[in-house]
Amino acid sequence: MRKDKKGFTLIELMIVIAIIAVIAAIAIPGLLAAQRSANERNAATSLKTLSTAEADFRANDRDWNHVNDFWTYNVCGLFTCTSAAVTGNAGANTTTDPAIKLIELSVASADSESSTAAFGEYAALSTFAIASPKASYWYIALTNDMSVAGTPDQTYKQDTGGTPAMGLVHNTSKFGFLAYPDSVSSGKYVFIVNENNTIYRSATTGVVRPTTTNPPGPLNAPYNEWPSDTNLKSFWAKIDG
Repeated sequence: MRKDKKGFTLIELMIVIAIIAVIAAIAIPGLLAAQRSANERNAATSLKTLSTAEADFRANDRDWNHVNDFWTYNVCGLFTCTSAAVTGNAGANTTTDPAIKLIELSVASADSESSTAAFGEYAALSTFAIASPKASYWYIALTNDMSVAGTPDQTYKQDTGGTPAMGLVHNTSKFGFLAYPDSVSSGKYVFIVNENNTIYRSATTGVVRPTTTNPPGPLNAPYNEWPSDTNLKSFWAKIDG
């Protein structure tokens, strides 16, 4: 008697593998593109939260230096700074002298520099979290505004003469932030925002991340600067109204 046939023949198995390979070849690029798009949307939204936090910081003098100014030293300071109404930052992670926490910790943790400011009203990011990208994007405070190149306003990080003195960490009228992908596969665009609260994006031409360390550190020009008006029109696109 003929035994029942069980399993696949070699030819049938090869056909099944070929079908799976074709499906994967079609589906995987689409999934990767969808993930990149999700990362990019997240980056643009997070920049908006930085802009909102800056408005709050300035209007309410969150670090209590008695000057209505923006925080321009880095990104994570919008979370880790404490009020000068209580001297020092020893209680930054408690109710004694709490951090201002104007942004999500996930955004603060994605600060590309995570630099520690040299004054007492600033707690290190390590007090709260380990540096890591948020949805595969890093965030950084810009250093120069090239739309006013050659003027005293070109530099974002200025001493606004507050009390107590805090050094080159504020600006009375402007700020700038950039979000960039952790890798080429993480996103195709870098995003910027300033005091005008409009997000712009520009396609990357290669790897933006400056190092493999964590956090990656400062960026080189042109990614550390707000573009000139000419470059903004030529290489950047507005993505919101």
